[in-house]
Amino acid sequence: MKWLPYITLVLATCQTGLGVDRFAPVSGVTGEAGHRDGNGGQSLFNDPLGMARDAAGNLYVCDGRSHVIRKISVTGVVTTLAGSPGEPGAVDGVGSAARFQFPTDIALSTASGTLYVADSGNHCIRKITSNGTVSTLAGDLGDADDITTNYGTAAYTIVPPSIDGKGPNARFNSPAGITYASTGYLYVSDTGNQTIRRIDANANVVTIAGSPGVWGSADGSGTAARFCSPQGLCVGADGNLYIADTLNHAIRCMTPAGAVTTWSGNSSETGTTTGPRLAARYYEPTDITPHPEGGFIICDSYRNSLLRVNGAGMVSLFAGSDPGSLPADPNGLSGPSSAVSDPSGNVYVADTFNQEVRLTLAKFDLSIAMNGTTRQVTLSWDSIAGRDYQVQILGPQGWESAPIPPLRATTERTYTNFVAPANQESGLYRILLLGF
Repeated sequence: MKWLPYITLVLATCQTGLGVDRFAPVSGVTGEAGHRDGNGGQSLFNDPLGMARDAAGNLYVCDGRSHVIRKISVTGVVTTLAGSPGEPGAVDGVGSAARFQFPTDIALSTASGTLYVADSGNHCIRKITSNGTVSTLAGDLGDADDITTNYGTAAYTIVPPSIDGKGPNARFNSPAGITYASTGYLYVSDTGNQTIRRIDANANVVTIAGSPGVWGSADGSGTAARFCSPQGLCVGADGNLYIADTLNHAIRCMTPAGAVTTWSGNSSETGTTTGPRLAARYYEPTDITPHPEGGFIICDSYRNSLLRVNGAGMVSLFAGSDPGSLPADPNGLSGPSSAVSDPSGNVYVADTFNQEVRLTLAKFDLSIAMNGTTRQVTLSWDSIAGRDYQVQILGPQGWESAPIPPLRATTERTYTNFVAPANQESGLYRILLLGF
């Protein structure tokens, strides 16, 4: 599929603005898996999974089946930060000398800029410093004897029940979610062990909730709680941990002391229901991330949707197709696995099976005015600071750029004035988001 170097955000007549698709590709090519660094749609991904965003707006992505960690700069340039594409392994080192095996989630320490990776296939937690040095923080890197994952004739073996310890003495089983708390702790969804783990600054690993290898859906404290393939997790504004308990089709809440409750959804019932959080129904949610206006964004993977839970606990469809509507949206999400919000409420999503990282606009409003009887036009629109936009006009020969250069947004609202060409009759304009 040919990638266009711009994204149409809005079509509008002179008097009104009509919202269209709120999705914009940031990186990757729809439906094309592979590995290629480059700007925006010149790049390729191979099952992008967990993501993190720094204060400057850079994104960090676990490129799962390429076994690497990628960086998307604020200008949309994709580079490979660590690992070697297509070469799974278990090696510490700097940059391309390091090896990962199916990394699934990533967290960022805002204080130090250090990245932490749930290296699922290596059953370890890895650490990437600001200079690209990769080391193993916890777990037994590269020891195939720790876990047997043969689902055929051999039995599936979990790690021994005594899995807590310091650094390499700890054991994990396919960790698939990780988040960094302001307290300095890392929290990990130890997915194959059905537990939630905590790692302190000295790499001491303890199990906070769940019982190793015992799955279920029970609320309770510590080892009395039960999970079923927990994945993405985050720390809420209240200091509690919120967990996408994937195969329980629910969002769980865990206090720092390890008391677990079902916060939204119901483990015994899947569905597509929105509304009050306890009445809502999910289908294999894979991630949850805070929203700057309160509440959360949830990746409901099987439904190919992003859901928004506001501060009052009401669940609504934020992006993606309503599963009840037919035909399905051909430009919709496909297996979204991770999301992060920016301070304006725009959401970046790892659209895994579409092989893209995409931007979902929280809002887009366009105002257009004609200044008296002249041909001078004033436009203003919601924008993302630091991004470039081009105004286009539908003329006799099709879409063409307005008689002004591209504009760089410096605030969340951009204004421009220009004189419409004399041959422009239709009064139809569009705003293009450039640079991806």
